[in-house]
Amino acid sequence: MWLSRQRSRRNTIAMEIENDTYPAALAATSPRHLDLARTLMQAIAKGQPPVGELLPTEVELCEQWNLSRYAVRQAIQKLSSLGMVTKQAGIGTRVISDRPRERYLQVMDTPADLVGYAQGTTLRTSACERIKADATQAALLRCEPGASWLHIAGIRSGADAAQEPIALVDIYVDHAYSKLPELGEVLSAPVYTMIEKAYGIKVTRVEQELQGYLVTGTQAECLRVEDRSAGLRIIRTYFLRDKVIAVTTGIHPASRFSYSMSYQLTQELR
Repeated sequence: MWLSRQRSRRNTIAMEIENDTYPAALAATSPRHLDLARTLMQAIAKGQPPVGELLPTEVELCEQWNLSRYAVRQAIQKLSSLGMVTKQAGIGTRVISDRPRERYLQVMDTPADLVGYAQGTTLRTSACERIKADATQAALLRCEPGASWLHIAGIRSGADAAQEPIALVDIYVDHAYSKLPELGEVLSAPVYTMIEKAYGIKVTRVEQELQGYLVTGTQAECLRVEDRSAGLRIIRTYFLRDKVIAVTTGIHPASRFSYSMSYQLTQELR
């Protein structure tokens, strides 16, 4: 069996991978399930098993590697988080890619982390125009139809714009706060920080909504995903007290985006 042969070469593979391009995320995991994850990655890259086929079952992997089911599941989870496999209840673990997929991971612990959203990314604008909000836009912007807004549209990318895009972005700025001298073809800072700097104000509240989204047509082409792919739409609404001054929407391919939030809970001492 291919996995038995791979197991006998574990030490060699581990040494080889130190010099290859596999994600550094595996370097911080425990050696036993990391060893299995690396070996499976190497085998999948060689088509063993090929994309579309199933990995051995958890029981088989436990027996062949003398690992606990927990350790095997950790290894499979690593491959899943890298976009190489997917688990299907009652079926098994199916290979969906022969190499790790790049994913944009946004981690937020506090509202201050909103500033970090644009760090390491750029927004290349495709439109910057004054609009009168129609009925649909008015509902999004919480304003009356016909209200004046600045609309900026573009594609957010990582440091290398040639790589797959992170998101399609639409930004709406209330007319009263729309004279922003730093606007250009490429934006590397959040627009709401430009508003704060230009008008000497501070955003007092941010509301965020995450929605499931179906990416179709031109949007799918721009994001380089298949038509009718699963996506995530994130809406952020920025307030100055009770007034909405800006709204941003981002459409992300589900296969290339992770969103993580953590909250520190405190208990009252008794």
